[in-house]
Amino acid sequence: MGDHCAAEGGGLRGEVRVRSLGIMRVLKHFLVLTVAGVASAVSMNAQIVAEPGEIDLGRRSQQQVVESKVALVNSGKEAVTIYDVQADCSCTVGTLGKQSLAPGERTELAIKTETRNYQGEITRRVVMRTSAGDVAVPVKVTVAAYERWDVKPPLITLAPSVRGKGVAGEVTLTHLGTEAVDVTTVDANPAWVKGVVTRRGEREFVVTLAKKADAPAGHHMVKMTAVTTDAVNPQVSFNVFMTVTSAVRVKPSPLVLPVGKTGKETRLRAELLGWDGDLPPRLELSRGTATLLGHGTEGLAFEIAVTPEKAGAMTQLLKIYAGDQLELEVAVILRVE
Repeated sequence: MGDHCAAEGGGLRGEVRVRSLGIMRVLKHFLVLTVAGVASAVSMNAQIVAEPGEIDLGRRSQQQVVESKVALVNSGKEAVTIYDVQADCSCTVGTLGKQSLAPGERTELAIKTETRNYQGEITRRVVMRTSAGDVAVPVKVTVAAYERWDVKPPLITLAPSVRGKGVAGEVTLTHLGTEAVDVTTVDANPAWVKGVVTRRGEREFVVTLAKKADAPAGHHMVKMTAVTTDAVNPQVSFNVFMTVTSAVRVKPSPLVLPVGKTGKETRLRAELLGWDGDLPPRLELSRGTATLLGHGTEGLAFEIAVTPEKAGAMTQLLKIYAGDQLELEVAVILRVE
C-alpha cells in the first residue's frame, strides 16, 4: 500500500512538474515576445539620426585640433534622451547642445579631434548612448607630418639581417606644392643607414635605403632626414626600424635584474657567447657598472650592477665593443620599489 501510494504520489508530482515546465515555457516565450515588441516599438517610435552620418576631415597636419559639427535629429514619434557621448580614443571629444529631444527636434554635436603625432589615415568613432539605442558617427582624418610633403611609408621596417650583411628598403617623398623643388641630401641618426635620392617624375623622389656594415646587433630606430629646397618644409624626416643579429650574443637576453630598492645596489651575472676577438670585449653601462669575470660555463662571464635613485621602471642599454667598434646592444631592465 505504501509502495502504491508512493508510486501514485510520484506520478502526481511528475504531472505537476510537467505542467509547471509547460507554463514556464509559455511565460518565457511571452516575455521574449513582449521585450521584442517593446524594443521594436522603441526603434519605430523614437530614432536619432546623425546628419551627416560620417565625417571626413581630409588631410591635416600634426598637432592640430580639428573641429566639426553633426546635427542629431529625433525622427521618431517619441521623446528621446541622450545619456552620454563617448569616443574610442582620448584624442576625440564630443559635446552635446542638449540631451532631451522631442519628436522632430534637433541638437548640435560639436566634435574636436586632435591629430597629435599620428601619421596616415585614422578613424575614430563617436558614440551617443540614447534611450532609443546607440548612434555612432565615424570621424576620419588623414594626418600628415608635413604641409607640403607626403611620405610613404612614414615608418619603414627593414628585413632582419645579420651584422655585416646588407639589407635595403625604399621610401617615396612626394612634393605637394606647385613650384620646382629638389632633395639634396639624406642624413641618418644614428649613422647606420645610407640614403640615396633619385628623382622620379616632376615632384616625386625615391630614397633608397641600405643598412651599413658597421650597424651593431640589436633593435634600432634610425631617424632619416631629407634636406630639401622647399621654403615651407626644408627638412622632411621619417623613421627606419631594423633588427640586426650577430654571432655574439648575451645569455640571458634581455638582462632583467632582480627587483631593486631605491639607493641599494642590485646585481646580475650573465655570459657573452660567441666572442672570438683577439682582445676582450669592452662593456659600457651608462647608469651602473659592467665587469668581466673571466670564463664562464658557455662563454665570457660578466656582472652588471645598478644602484637606482628612484622607484619605477628603469631601462637602459648595455653596449659591447670590440675595440672602438660597437658590436652589440642588449636591453637592461630593472623594476625599483
